Amino acid sequence: MTELNPDALAEWGDEDGAPAEDVRPGVQRDVTPKMIATYVINEGELPHESAAPFGEYLHQSWNDYVENETLTQRDLVAGALEYWRGND
Repeated sequence: MTELNPDALAEWGDEDGAPAEDVRPGVQRDVTPKMIATYVINEGELPHESAAPFGEYLHQSWNDYVENETLTQRDLVAGALEYWRGND
């Protein structure tokens, strides 16, 4: 499994399975719920019990958090964590 690259650009739309030439440079393709969960666990943001449901949630609602074309995945995850924790 590839790890979530926090510095990659967060893409609006579904990049899963898209041909490489259709993906903007700097965008990480095929981000999975498990990659998201592993990232937040490794960053100390959530315990495993919360990280797996969060990964599923964010994977399904990803487009709701993409605000512009320069947003990184780190910033997107941080914004989603704020909402997840009830701080938004």
